[in-house]
Amino acid sequence: MTISVFLLDDHDVVRTGLRMVLEAEPDLRVTGEAGTAAEALPGCRR
Repeated sequence: MTISVFLLDDHDVVRTGLRMVLEAEPDLRVTGEAGTAAEALPGCRR
């Protein structure tokens, strides 16, 4: 079973670091990322 994660944070460096950590896990998949809630909504609706 794979868990899908969408990253939302206003700091690029935080999102990049979290993506690196999460993508190292075989059962986690980063489906997208955004810097604001307005940017995140369309991505989360997929």
